[in-house]
Amino acid sequence: MTFAQPLYLGLVAVVLPLALVGYAWYERARRQALEAFGAERLLAESSALPGRLDRAVGFALGVAGVAFCLVALARPQFGAATELHRRSGGDVLFLLDVSRSMNAADVAPSRLEAAKHAAAAIARSLPDDRVGLLVFGGTGFLQLPPTGDHSTFRTFLDATGTADIPDPSTNLEAAAGVVAAAVGRAGDAPYTAVVLLSDGEDTEGKLEQAIRVLHDAGVRVSTVGVGSIEGASIPDRDSSGAVIPHRDYLGRPVVSRLVEQNLRDIARRTGGVYVRWSGDESVGPVVADLARLRSRAISGTSHSSAAERYQWWLVAAFCALLAESVVRAVRPRHLGWA
Repeated sequence: MTFAQPLYLGLVAVVLPLALVGYAWYERARRQALEAFGAERLLAESSALPGRLDRAVGFALGVAGVAFCLVALARPQFGAATELHRRSGGDVLFLLDVSRSMNAADVAPSRLEAAKHAAAAIARSLPDDRVGLLVFGGTGFLQLPPTGDHSTFRTFLDATGTADIPDPSTNLEAAAGVVAAAVGRAGDAPYTAVVLLSDGEDTEGKLEQAIRVLHDAGVRVSTVGVGSIEGASIPDRDSSGAVIPHRDYLGRPVVSRLVEQNLRDIARRTGGVYVRWSGDESVGPVVADLARLRSRAISGTSHSSAAERYQWWLVAAFCALLAESVVRAVRPRHLGWA
């Protein structure tokens, strides 16, 4: 058993000794007063005042009632209480591009970090929705199924890097297949939206097939473009670990650019919106579009906490004080009235 307010237990430890001292002093003063007035035995036979045993029982019950009240104020807790929280909302799946081109630094500190920041800003604006994370490059996979625990989402989001995908290319068709599989398993397309965060490059050249897969899955996709039209080189490392520009098979530095048209096409043909990332305010249209997502009752989350048991002590205090009142109300019939 634990106590939420243990300070009141200290008061019990103080009150009980003081009460005993006070009662002893009272009994002594009472006996001296009776001896000064007359013989105690004769007074006991001719008086309706409570006897010594009655006084002791009444005192014990009164002190016990006060002590039980203080213990109740200390809020004793024992066992576990389960609380069920219910809410309504939708599912938002963040489809994060982790291909090699997302390491480009035309958006500080890098496209990938900017994309993470954008995803976090959107998620913060949707506290009642469940959020999930899918990552893709040359392949894709569901990293975190939709969850109402936004802190877990942030943990997974922060830990994501370009090394998570073995194939560093960009295959939008593979990403679309992951989305269709994730939504199709649950049959939740009317309540699910996807936010694609990418530089829009499609090195595999299968954009049209990707759009067809997303359209057939019935999922609305909003897109966030991360990067610049001018582009930037993609950082790489040589055998000694030094940072160098990534080069193509002819030895020329590869310059990666934001391909807005691809992202616009995906959003337009699936019913979403497109924005280019330039700060938290830039994703406002995406947040407004997601706010119109159809909602449903989301399974409640159970939280176990220590169960409050103060009620038992309040009942005990009430019974003790009631018994004290009964003891004080009963007066013995003395011999003088017999």
